[in-house]
Amino acid sequence: MINQINITKYIKPFVVLVFMIGVCLLYFQPTYAESAVDLKGLTLSPLRTELEISPGTSLDGVLTVKNSTDKPMTVSLTAEEFSVINQQYDYAFTAESNMAKWVRFTPIEVDLTVGETKDVKYSVGVPLSAEPGGRYISLFASTDTASSNSAVKSRQRVASLLYITVSGQVTRVGNLVSLSSPWLISGTSSWSAALRNSGTTHFRSRYNIQVLNLIGNDTAASSLGDDLILPGTVRSIYGDLALPKFPGIYKVIYTVGLGDSPAVVETRYILYMPWYAAIFFIVLVILLVSTIVRKVQRKRQKNQSV
Repeated sequence: MINQINITKYIKPFVVLVFMIGVCLLYFQPTYAESAVDLKGLTLSPLRTELEISPGTSLDGVLTVKNSTDKPMTVSLTAEEFSVINQQYDYAFTAESNMAKWVRFTPIEVDLTVGETKDVKYSVGVPLSAEPGGRYISLFASTDTASSNSAVKSRQRVASLLYITVSGQVTRVGNLVSLSSPWLISGTSSWSAALRNSGTTHFRSRYNIQVLNLIGNDTAASSLGDDLILPGTVRSIYGDLALPKFPGIYKVIYTVGLGDSPAVVETRYILYMPWYAAIFFIVLVILLVSTIVRKVQRKRQKNQSV
């Protein structure tokens, strides 16, 4: 009679080890200390403004500048045309631009004492000859700064972006270039998409992501967001996928706004398997295999004894 190898004596310690690892992961989660944020410097608000102006007219606005340093400062106001250079929307600025001359500041320079806040008026005048469509101008507040331990000076610039639509026959034509959605997730995960604007002015793409149960189509989780898409560009947008409460297979509905075009609706599926569910599944499989092995061994032993 050939001695059978008792596989169960190797499986049981492995099951215990997996269980102990799961307990450790549950109770010994890493903690992260938030680093202090240095808020000192020149601040400017609002960060962005959307305007619609007819040719031959002007529109007034107000910027708020604040000295958050421990020294007095002189702030200069200037305007530059801006554009984007890639799908991540890195900005490029053009100082020598006729469009920048549309802006007038009152005054063009202000003095701020320590902690002082002042409002600066500006006016945007659109020439009568301007074609309808999107125009993009950055309003800069600049000041010279120097650290308390150094005589070296640097130039600090902060920007407020103007998204201007010159009124007339404008179009906002969007389309979905690509959509990337994860299919297996165990924790925080993100989706991404690329949107193209073939129109003549910008639009704000509003998106809604719903995670639905397969049975009943009840909403298990959802998230909302929006991004500006400039004309003649493709923009990559990102977002965290809202997680359901329980493991399982879910349907994800992406609804993405495309300006004047109908919103696009895309469906994807995900398997949500958090680490604790994965460990439980592995242990369950091991126990099942162990049970099958024991039954096979008993059957073989019984046959050999006959």
